[in-house]
Amino acid sequence: MREVANILWREEGLGIGNMFYVFYEDGIKVIQPVACEIQRHIKPSEKLLGLQEEVCPTSPGETVQRCVWSSAVNVKDKFIYVTQPTLDRVLIVDIQSQKAVQTVSTDPYPAKLHYDKSHDQVWLLSWGDMEKNLPTLQVINQASGRVSHHTVHTQPIGRRLDRVDDFFIPSSSLIINHIRFGLILHRNEPVLHKINLETASYVKNISLWEYNCIPRSVAYTHLGGYYFINCRPDSTGATQPQLILDGITDAVIGQNGDVTGTPYVSPDGRYLVTVDDGDGLMRIQTVSERGRVGEPFDIHTNLHLSDLAFQRSFTEVQQYNVLGSSGRQTDALFVELSSGKVKMIKSLKEATKSSDWPWSGRNRVMVGSGLFGQYLMTPSRESLFILDGRLDKLNCEITDVPKGNVVVWHRKMTDSQPSSQLFIISPYDLITRIYSGCLKKYYSSSPHQKNPQRWWQDYMQAYTLPCRHRWIPTRFPFWNMKTRMNRAVGEKLEKGESADEAQQGH
Repeated sequence: MREVANILWREEGLGIGNMFYVFYEDGIKVIQPVACEIQRHIKPSEKLLGLQEEVCPTSPGETVQRCVWSSAVNVKDKFIYVTQPTLDRVLIVDIQSQKAVQTVSTDPYPAKLHYDKSHDQVWLLSWGDMEKNLPTLQVINQASGRVSHHTVHTQPIGRRLDRVDDFFIPSSSLIINHIRFGLILHRNEPVLHKINLETASYVKNISLWEYNCIPRSVAYTHLGGYYFINCRPDSTGATQPQLILDGITDAVIGQNGDVTGTPYVSPDGRYLVTVDDGDGLMRIQTVSERGRVGEPFDIHTNLHLSDLAFQRSFTEVQQYNVLGSSGRQTDALFVELSSGKVKMIKSLKEATKSSDWPWSGRNRVMVGSGLFGQYLMTPSRESLFILDGRLDKLNCEITDVPKGNVVVWHRKMTDSQPSSQLFIISPYDLITRIYSGCLKKYYSSSPHQKNPQRWWQDYMQAYTLPCRHRWIPTRFPFWNMKTRMNRAVGEKLEKGESADEAQQGH
């Protein structure tokens, strides 16, 4: 293991790429995971850029200036939004300057954030008080814009604003890049409330009454378009099996066998991993391309898993591993999903006590470093641990970081990436074709930014090259639709139309 890294600082200037942002009692630390360097420390007393307001003002009656955080999200690698529940506000950190630049007033006790990339919105759940008696949902629009932000309340559902227990919005990915609907979970109600994300308005109720299921948490896979619903224990304390909901018809298909617990879905949608803390199980199920859910493979564990993070396999093509943090013990769990191989990563010290982390049930998070990232971060009560996912081991420990349980990853944006105006092929198509050997010529992209016609000609030439992986045309049923769209846009470019004009209607 590397030396403890609390004394490593970079003196020659601040980098902004490939960093973990950690929010803890003494402010914010920006950490480079490879060498475990602390690149920046934003102290509680530091003032917002151009303002007199402090990052974490001293609360009345307190002598020590401390920060309290509960949730954070990365907004297009431009900003980080983070909740300050005891201050009734959201703090916005500018990634380019690594400075806090703005605060947004919220309802009391903001506890959970989610960034909806499809509509450039940050969704916010506030509790009203520590007992969650007056919960509300708010939305911050144009989240990635350099404007003065404010919150907007969502439309009341059933004329009630005080029953919201949680919300779920599927995360966008390279495969699914536009999300239309979200789900709101109400306290003690066997129903899901479907909302339109664009208008932040109510659409319909989805009843779970037949199954006596009060929803607790939700996961989603684009394969089949299924939601997996974790139900709360019934009045006798008995656990309820998960429900499978068809996201197209909004009909409950049925129960997911005898699988109970919190569902997680891998980024490619092909694995459903359920953590059943009551029975000490991690249950792994495959999801086929047509949405068929397989039988569970069980892994017994007494770690009381707090959080999971998926990471692409470094040894197998198109496979994922999952790493789980323990809320009570000092080990982390590593599982190879394709084979079920299990490994323990030890000596991660004790987690923050659940009683000291009231903001969620995840008192020790596990955060990865992006789609192809090698490193993960998980905190203990007083330290941070950076794990090497490629080698399945501990990379280093960073000490003197109490309650660092809010962590966000930021990836570096390079100048060589194509501009958004000329980048007509979707990122998903691009990466898949590069991966299969079909777009090697295109990968050197800088000349195409200046000449869209050449970009299209090279792309079409690359498209006709034989692919090494025969599964590409059949693996994705929407492939031909995207191909026709890209070809139509390309023909417009060849006629001399601008990139903006060519993309209209597509």
